[in-house]
Amino acid sequence: MAIDTDDEILQDFLIEAGELVEELGGQLVELEKQPEDKELLNAVFRNFHTVKGGAGFLALDTLVAICHRAEDVFNLLRQGDRVVDTQLMDVVLRSYDAVNEMIEQVKKGIEPSPADPELLKALERFSTEGSVEEITVTAEPAGDEGDAAAVLFDEIVEDSTVAKTSSDSMNSDEISEDEFEALLDQLNNSPESNTEMPKTVDVTSTTETKADLPGTSGSDSMTDDEFEKILDELHGPIGSKPESVAVSTVDSKNVEPKKPESIAPVAKAPVVTQPKEKKKPKTVVSKVSPEKAPVKESSSVPQAETTVRVDTRRLDDIMNLVGELVLVRNRLATLRGSMDEEVTQAVGNLDLVTADLQNSVMKTRMQPIKKVFGRFPRVVRDLARSLNKQVSLELYGEETDLDKNLVEALADPLVHLVRNAVDHGVEDTQTRVKSGKSENGTIKLSAEQEGDHILLVIEDDGAGMDAQFLRDKVVEKGLIDQEAADRLDDHGAYNLIFMPGFSTKSEISDISGRGVGMDVVKTRITQLNGTIDVDSEKGKGSRIAIKVPLTLAIMPTLMVKLSDQIFALPLANVIEIFDNETARTSTVDGKKVVIVREKAIPLIFLRQWLVEGAEYAEPPAEGYVVVVNYGSQHVGFVVDQLIGQEEVVIKPLGSGLQGTKGLAGATITGNGRIALILDMPGLMERYGTRA
Repeated sequence: MAIDTDDEILQDFLIEAGELVEELGGQLVELEKQPEDKELLNAVFRNFHTVKGGAGFLALDTLVAICHRAEDVFNLLRQGDRVVDTQLMDVVLRSYDAVNEMIEQVKKGIEPSPADPELLKALERFSTEGSVEEITVTAEPAGDEGDAAAVLFDEIVEDSTVAKTSSDSMNSDEISEDEFEALLDQLNNSPESNTEMPKTVDVTSTTETKADLPGTSGSDSMTDDEFEKILDELHGPIGSKPESVAVSTVDSKNVEPKKPESIAPVAKAPVVTQPKEKKKPKTVVSKVSPEKAPVKESSSVPQAETTVRVDTRRLDDIMNLVGELVLVRNRLATLRGSMDEEVTQAVGNLDLVTADLQNSVMKTRMQPIKKVFGRFPRVVRDLARSLNKQVSLELYGEETDLDKNLVEALADPLVHLVRNAVDHGVEDTQTRVKSGKSENGTIKLSAEQEGDHILLVIEDDGAGMDAQFLRDKVVEKGLIDQEAADRLDDHGAYNLIFMPGFSTKSEISDISGRGVGMDVVKTRITQLNGTIDVDSEKGKGSRIAIKVPLTLAIMPTLMVKLSDQIFALPLANVIEIFDNETARTSTVDGKKVVIVREKAIPLIFLRQWLVEGAEYAEPPAEGYVVVVNYGSQHVGFVVDQLIGQEEVVIKPLGSGLQGTKGLAGATITGNGRIALILDMPGLMERYGTRA
């Protein structure tokens, strides 16, 4: 049966459930490390309970069924009737995966498939086996031992029965199904009710007069303060942990039908029964309405919501408009020299306001990278178990913000790098012990902002990489010849792992060995205008650093001129600039190089690549050398003129140029001309053989 995904209530549920399930993933892995953490157990229980409640309201029965089973398991864990172990966590994590899959199906408008019956049986087994024997509890005096929550439940049911038969006028105040469910939730969610002896308060109607009750006077009704004191006795003071309460009930034989003064719903406020006279007992209830009771907890006026959910398409539209505004600002900045002083000042103010607006809109699109990091504890846990390794994951900088599109685009590359660190980097326990290391390997994943870029680092304390082994392996696979491999320094050898078809594994498994993973990672990072670099030390571990821009919508560039054409170089790739006339040049193997700090860098005249008819022309002696990086290599591009730095909005290429290697897109310059944005990796891939 199809589900109406346009339903507003369903969309609210999907958003909330998605956040809860995302939070659950990290909580479950953390719980395996800290099985005695009561707060964590309660948090997991609440999340399953909340998802179950929303699913039940929407009649998603299959989702309700599995959440209910998981909830039962965690209820036992909270009570101390079971302990967290590896077998239990395996089943719970499978349940989590099933819940996640069902929510994804609902998002697509598909009725969620039922969970695996074996999984449901396993959950049911864990929710029953090893539990404490059930204790039959009757309405005994408050001083007797027993399950206080069960006593309270039985007695409230009896109270409601007495109230129902005592007078026809009380029919309007019967406990409703919603109130009954709320009462059950309140009883079951009491964190202390199953872990220690409950504090009991005996409130009777046959042995005490009203004057005997704490904080009450002899009048027929109670004041707000008196009612609050009784609530404190029953439930504890506001802000304290709730305690279980056993309440003795009125003997139904002594109750004479009589119209009560007022009746409060049982589930919302405790009913205190006591006689005015011994011969004619009557029910006395606080005249404070149920709605007034919680007012005491917070006297301040409820605050309005400070957040609002906005469709990301609206944010994209706003960002596009801001991009157009940036182009207009650049155009006005170019014309500033021909304007009078007042107009120039106004253009300057517009420049500042546009920059502030641009930053503000960019921040609305930002998300903490925690959204990506949150999935890695589970990845490491499952993979380490399958490989019989002991691995810990440490996360740093989870609150670092970057563009939403980048957060989603980085997910797959980071997952592969983390899996690679567990599989290739960290050794098994036996090998680590022989090497004098601790049995437990460590992987560190960190994020931090560096200017207008984000630096992501994956670091492990594993075996590291052997540069000579990598050289031999790449020659063995025929990816490069022996002479080229010998010329590589250690750092260059480490970056061989990004070559297509390269793998150090001799056997192919479902985890690695195909030689495609790291190549795909590098391709994806370069598509994001980022860089990736590897460093390692044999026997100590490896470090992979990724650098990506904060956003892809607006790009800082260096505008250069070749002949009469303007091109934009991504500023993220630019390392340094110097005058070509003063540069030290040489020739190696028939190719020109420039010597920078005693290191030879290939020298490329961009005019010969990008200007029509200049391919075989003699390159000019004047100009500037722009040293750029692509991957782990550096190259010097010779350009005719430097125009300056400019923030540009990337526009897609037309159908005639779409997919052209070396071109990332186009933009409109300050003087209204079109400039092509160069893609460094694509440019080198297309023209590099000529260099």
